[in-house]
Amino acid sequence: MTEPTVEALRRELERTRADLREARSRIAAMEMSSFWKLRNLWWSLKERMPLPLARRFEHAAPDVPALLSPASGPAVPEQALAAPRRPFPPRPPSTVDVVVCVHDALEDVRECLASVLSRSTPPYRLIVVDDGSGPGTRDFLAAFAGENGASLLRNETAAGYTLAANQGLRASRADHVVLLNSDTVVTEGWLDRMAACAESSDRIGLVGPLSNCASWQSVPDVANDRGDWATNPLPEGATPDTMAGLLAEDAGPAYPRLPFLNGFCLLIRRRVLDAVGLFDEETFGRGYGEENDYCLRARKAGFELALADDAYVLHKQSKSYSTERRKLLAEAAGQALAKKHGQASIDAGVAECRGGRVLEALRERSRDLLPRHRLLEEGRTRWAGKRVLFVLPVCERGGGANVVLSEALEMGRMGVDVRVLNLADFRRPFERSYPDPGVPVLYSSAGGIPDAARGFDAVVATHNASVEWIAPLAEKARRPVLGYYVQDYEPLFYTEGTRDALRAFRSYTLVPGLVRLTKTEWNREEVQRRTGVSCHVVGPSYDQSLFRPVRPAPATGRIRIAAMVRPSSPRRQPILTMDVLEKICARYGERVEITVFGDDPSHPEEPKVRRSFPHARLGMIDGLALSALFNSIHVFADFSTYQAMGLSALEAMGCGATAIVPAAGGAVSFACDGENSLVIDTSTEESCTGALARLVEDESLLLRLMDRASRDALRHHPALAAYNALDALFPRV
Repeated sequence: MTEPTVEALRRELERTRADLREARSRIAAMEMSSFWKLRNLWWSLKERMPLPLARRFEHAAPDVPALLSPASGPAVPEQALAAPRRPFPPRPPSTVDVVVCVHDALEDVRECLASVLSRSTPPYRLIVVDDGSGPGTRDFLAAFAGENGASLLRNETAAGYTLAANQGLRASRADHVVLLNSDTVVTEGWLDRMAACAESSDRIGLVGPLSNCASWQSVPDVANDRGDWATNPLPEGATPDTMAGLLAEDAGPAYPRLPFLNGFCLLIRRRVLDAVGLFDEETFGRGYGEENDYCLRARKAGFELALADDAYVLHKQSKSYSTERRKLLAEAAGQALAKKHGQASIDAGVAECRGGRVLEALRERSRDLLPRHRLLEEGRTRWAGKRVLFVLPVCERGGGANVVLSEALEMGRMGVDVRVLNLADFRRPFERSYPDPGVPVLYSSAGGIPDAARGFDAVVATHNASVEWIAPLAEKARRPVLGYYVQDYEPLFYTEGTRDALRAFRSYTLVPGLVRLTKTEWNREEVQRRTGVSCHVVGPSYDQSLFRPVRPAPATGRIRIAAMVRPSSPRRQPILTMDVLEKICARYGERVEITVFGDDPSHPEEPKVRRSFPHARLGMIDGLALSALFNSIHVFADFSTYQAMGLSALEAMGCGATAIVPAAGGAVSFACDGENSLVIDTSTEESCTGALARLVEDESLLLRLMDRASRDALRHHPALAAYNALDALFPRV
């Protein structure tokens, strides 16, 4: 992973942690209040009442927990979709000038300037360059400048955007200057987010936002091979602010680097203006499209071009320039650029902008934003105010905990008061593994869980032992919904016939009325076949906010392979995995680069997995490091005997790698053999070695699987799994 990307991710992580700490402080203060203590007393008294009397009190007194959460209401109509409110990044201590280059289309000009005034956080200076407008627009601009303190410059020759933009640049003295077309509508936080992107690395010189109509930055579609502009009308019921909010909520932000940025909304840092001449009026003469020249000159001087993937503006493509006029001007600009910089470099940059892995993944995600938003709104309508507790007895980071926490976050976005309860003895290692899990975490002894669970509408076990801990709640007069999130068939974890194996077997039927949830159809069938009870399949999912492409695909000169090698999990076949990797290394030498992770040097079985062939060992790594690894590889190899789901493989695919997964188990819920991955029989070393060798030798197959993998993985968002889980716990009646 490149340094700027790591910096951006870590910066966003720190901002998120600060928000979470503030939220936890508010929660802690609330729970220490007299009101909260009275609420707990009320629940304690009500549970001790005879059920008929308790029901009378329910009608006579307000439901105290309902006062603490948003009330459910009618479904939000499509015409009034609200934008998610993600906090804007703090504005860097830099000065900003906004240069609006006006084309003579008065309605567009009015809307553009109104959006700048209402959607831009001060301080900033507004410079308006009138590019030879007619009387109506000219009079409006004079009045606007006088009323709002804007600087008004006039270009009486109407020479086009190039000269107007350069005129505005000359008038600016700020650290950052933003060039903005007058047919553009900006959205809340646009200026803060673009400035934050610029300040995230000293190497960044130019910044552009996402938009609906831009050759390079458009979402969800991009310009076609003829160079025509993409046309992405707003979805029905959405506003520019809705799209901006959805994209900001989904963003890393990753701030991907691009070879070109479009000029209709372009932030240029003062250091670029000082280092290179961007005022050359002879570059295009009276032409249009100078942003590519800005980009090429800035890159030549060593600056990077970054996309603020958490910022969005609407480009209306003013009728002041017809489509034909745009094409003529773009063609003239292209000829000038080709003559000045060389056609080959321009063609390569255009191809990278259109087909880059990061942008393609971003566009794919953007297509699903509004349907997902509507799913969350429907969830809020049905379950806002419900209280759900997950009993999650874990010490260290792992797939099961990752799934629960990511889906708990989505339940929270649906208005559910969701919390996690862990054992007090596990607190220290858990907080090391999850310093900011994103949801409130309670701690208790196993025996204290029934008391800690008082007042929750649903209590969900996540491990076979935790089913026993929540079982006493079934005897309560006002019992909550009791659930069990089944993430494997756990009797297989133990030696057959042992006490632990029997305990795991009994967990599926221990509690009458238990609502069993599972990730995959394989797991449902396994539980049904072996125990006779059914499960609700909520579907595979992974944390898409973390595991996504954030850098271009690695070159195929050396095929990069990663595998999890965990000596504590025999079913993951760590010894076979290392044997296969050793053979691949011996066969292909420097054509492959191998990395393993997940090993614990202190485990007594660890010496058995040690090998001397060249490879990197990362040990136990956190989610951010794992995402960085998956972004840098071509293949993730999982040679387990079976997988109930296969979270690591799905995460790797989400980052743009392909995967080799076992045919046995539930990985086939997202892995399609020969389409986005290889699904194989992992019972023999030969079949595993053959599959990996196939990807090393067949580059076209490898690239095709990688391309499809990242797109297919996006179908498995935790919001859908969270919705399905809540639907099983609280079905419609």
